[in-house]
Amino acid sequence: MGTRQEDILFYLKAQGSATLAEVATAMAITKQGALRHLAALEESGLVTATSRKAGRGRPAHVYELAAKAGDHFPQGHRALANELVSFIPAAELKTFFKRRARALETEYGGRVRGLSLEGRVREVARLATEHGHMAEVEAAGDGAYAIKQHNCPIADVAGLTGHPCQAEQELYRRLLGANVKRDSWIPDGNASCTYLIKEKG
Repeated sequence: MGTRQEDILFYLKAQGSATLAEVATAMAITKQGALRHLAALEESGLVTATSRKAGRGRPAHVYELAAKAGDHFPQGHRALANELVSFIPAAELKTFFKRRARALETEYGGRVRGLSLEGRVREVARLATEHGHMAEVEAAGDGAYAIKQHNCPIADVAGLTGHPCQAEQELYRRLLGANVKRDSWIPDGNASCTYLIKEKG
């Protein structure tokens, strides 16, 4: 499977469903190109298409992940991660995630320096996506923003200890120079981990 098809699968996982035009726009490709990739994913049983009518226009196909696609996303790391957590003392685990956050801060710092708050938020979300978090940014009103992460690679570990999320929240505070509040959490059964970000007042 090509990288573009992988990207489409992750996009549909984050969005829930999307039209051909939305997929094409998100992937920055033509509708014909998107259609070819979606047809291949349908043939593989990873994507389903249903026809829906919106307003007065012609019915449009809406694409969603098929049940089989759930097996496509990496799961094998979960058992190993849970096993490691059970063997590593809590204090050492907390130190590990703090150290990791500091390393990411060093990596990210130069890339957000000098940007506006919105620019910093969007760059941090893009970098988080590079690390597997499938992050998107939404305006949250009153000059605030929300970073929504739909695919935490270590959600089970986060649910067991909370250390990764606490370290990540502190990382975002330092990088963004803003107030950062966690509004939702995947281990609580939410669809995303959401961080609300607002300029310090």
